[in-house]
Amino acid sequence: MQQSASSVFRLAFGALAQRQQMSQQAIRLFGAAAEPLRKAGPVPDGHLNSDLSPTVCHIGLGRRRDLTLRQDLCLWQNDKKLSLTDVFKGKKVILVGFPGGPVCVEKHIPGYIAQADKLATMGVDKVLCVTVDAPAAVAELAARPTLQHKRVELLADKNGGLVRLLGLEIGAPEAGQGPKCQRYAAVVEDGVLLKLRVESAPADLKVTDCKSMIDLWKCIYPHSCN
Repeated sequence: MQQSASSVFRLAFGALAQRQQMSQQAIRLFGAAAEPLRKAGPVPDGHLNSDLSPTVCHIGLGRRRDLTLRQDLCLWQNDKKLSLTDVFKGKKVILVGFPGGPVCVEKHIPGYIAQADKLATMGVDKVLCVTVDAPAAVAELAARPTLQHKRVELLADKNGGLVRLLGLEIGAPEAGQGPKCQRYAAVVEDGVLLKLRVESAPADLKVTDCKSMIDLWKCIYPHSCN
């Protein structure tokens, strides 16, 4: 009787091992067959050209949120108060956050101004350049001839509400020293934040420049240049 039970156990374990071996073989065969499909198949829009840096991944937890739902937040254009609905609703926008300083006024914003007409042909309704500062200071900056274009607007995030919503603030706005926000750029459609790029340091200009955002725009809207 004991010998018979041992035989049964051996048979059972043998069958189980055989099934596991067949299962692993099936997985390998399925993986090999699926590999060409993975290479050839389209990548979902939400994952195209994704930025996997720690900052953006953290903010990405709230990605594809409708910014206009925050009706308590506003931006300023000189003395004109604009709600986020006024700014974003019904438009395809490149939102550019700049911390202030020579890189912003000599390279970052002028780069978008130089390509503003091209951006328009790609479906960009506006380029909105936003910084945490007093509206009068931003209006003075916007009056510079080198920073003027009808499709590029400079706005003040007076109290840092938008930059805090995005999780990109640096220090306290009232401190008055150093940058008040990280350098970032985003694609916003009808108020919904689709893609975000953030520089590793405020002085950098590697992933939020106009050329990089044009490439990102083409990735999101592949038919925009046809």
